[in-house]
Amino acid sequence: MLTARTARSVACVFALALLVSCGDSTVSGNTSLREENDTAPRATDDYFMVPSVEPNLQVNVTEQASIEVFLYSKKTGEPVDGQSISFAMIEGADGVSLSALTSTTGAPGSASVDLRTGAAMATVTVRADHPSSNAVDFHVSILPLSVGGLRVTPVNTAPSIMDLVDPEVRLYREADFTCDEFRPLFGQPDPLTVQTTARTGEAVVFEALSTRERFVLTGIARGDRGQIAAAGCMDGVNSVADQSRDVDLLLQLIPLNPVGTYDVISNWNFEDAIADSGTVGSIVVRVLALFENPGLAIYTEIINLVDALVGGIISGALDLFLDLTNLDEQFQNLINDFIANNEALSQVFQAGSDVRDVIANLEVHSELTIGKLSSNYEFRGSDNWTSVVLYWRWNCDDNSPLDCGAIPLGVDSNGEIGSLGVLSSEWTGRVVAYDQLQIDTHTVSLRYGRLIIYVLNEIIIPQMTGGNAHSLSEAFAYWIGCDSLATSITGSDGEICALGACIQASQIESFCSGAVSTIFSFADLLVRALEFDLGLHLGGSGKLVELDSDGFVDKIETGVFSGFMQSSDASAPSSPFGATWEATKRDLNTGGL
Repeated sequence: MLTARTARSVACVFALALLVSCGDSTVSGNTSLREENDTAPRATDDYFMVPSVEPNLQVNVTEQASIEVFLYSKKTGEPVDGQSISFAMIEGADGVSLSALTSTTGAPGSASVDLRTGAAMATVTVRADHPSSNAVDFHVSILPLSVGGLRVTPVNTAPSIMDLVDPEVRLYREADFTCDEFRPLFGQPDPLTVQTTARTGEAVVFEALSTRERFVLTGIARGDRGQIAAAGCMDGVNSVADQSRDVDLLLQLIPLNPVGTYDVISNWNFEDAIADSGTVGSIVVRVLALFENPGLAIYTEIINLVDALVGGIISGALDLFLDLTNLDEQFQNLINDFIANNEALSQVFQAGSDVRDVIANLEVHSELTIGKLSSNYEFRGSDNWTSVVLYWRWNCDDNSPLDCGAIPLGVDSNGEIGSLGVLSSEWTGRVVAYDQLQIDTHTVSLRYGRLIIYVLNEIIIPQMTGGNAHSLSEAFAYWIGCDSLATSITGSDGEICALGACIQASQIESFCSGAVSTIFSFADLLVRALEFDLGLHLGGSGKLVELDSDGFVDKIETGVFSGFMQSSDASAPSSPFGATWEATKRDLNTGGL
């Protein structure tokens, strides 16, 4: 309903409109009237426009004011609906805006928009206009009529998990924005005002807020990589006149979503497991010992053979005899000297000393897939090995690149990696404490013995023999036999004596041949290949890293796998092993998980 003052305004404008339409020579002839006065009516206008209230307004800071006009027909004086009225601030101020730039008149001829004021005093002018009508200007004074302040402290609710920095607090009118609309990772609309601070626990202050308005506070804070890591929202907040009200804005960590496929590089350490995996492990250790002290290895095998052939009493007596006469050390030294003085054998045993490192440390490339998160942040995952890289840095020096000596084993047409088989696993896991990935214990079947055979027979020995041998027994036969070794040890008289006891060259040759057959022949190992299928029981963890504030994990760092290795011999002890790994997100594909 129009007030009396507004009605008089309408009547005056209506009279002027009639005067113009009736053809008064003074008014109708002034076609430049709009140029001189932007709000004045024109002779060609079909309508006339009046404000719904006094056009000089006073509004409290941070409040809204309705800017409303009525449009009437010049011919009939009746309200006109369906006409678009444009609104614009021809004199504005920071923080002051209109809810819309146009509004269409309804049945009573009215059209309106809201003027949204800021937190500072200002004077603005808003114009309502129509191409076939006069314009109306509203002059609005924004004043602190009844105001208070808010002292807002962003609070980190999980300081033991992550430090938060650079909190940003935004202030909205409740009429414009609600916490139900708050999406911290997807951008926010422009607020009334925004305040920032260096860290949580430090307050920001909003002043000159209307006591008649209700406000919404939102907050975000960033993590150690600059990502939005925590957020909070509080609605229904009001100020108290002439006071600064204290408000704690609680910031909750935003759970990260690890879903997707990752490219993983892991480094596995089987050093401890090699020595402790039952029958397989003992054979492996005996082979490796050959390289590290070939004299001791062959001597030990001779004792083992005697023990197997004639029993522990005789072998024990022989061992004691050799020990008392110091012949055991002489025997070992003679074998080692023989090898050291033979250039070819010296090279192969120097190269072979790297075998332990080659097979104990694997670089594995794999494809890690994490499925959709459940409501309790659990998921299903899989890890498929795509290649294994071994490193034999035989021909590398300190200045060589990091990939010198790399021996990549890729997936063949059967999906197997070398002789290791198809290496994959499925498991369950979860996200805890914002950025911690947990992978539950699961199993992987690894033909580890075949890897050892592969390294020796297909890489090291062919390299050292120019491709003429593919086993240690073949290599030994290629260079020198046990007869030459025996002659080298005993000399031309064919025996070596101590304290009246002698060992014949034929005995040394026989023992040597047996020892070499046991140590160097991998036919026995190949026959027992099933025993090299070792069960890896492992679980893991990693730190999830999010870089671009979209809530999805981009990298996984400081990853760890740990567990134990169990051979097919159920009575054999299990052996610990570990791995470190890192992953980089490839895409969001979940592989159906």
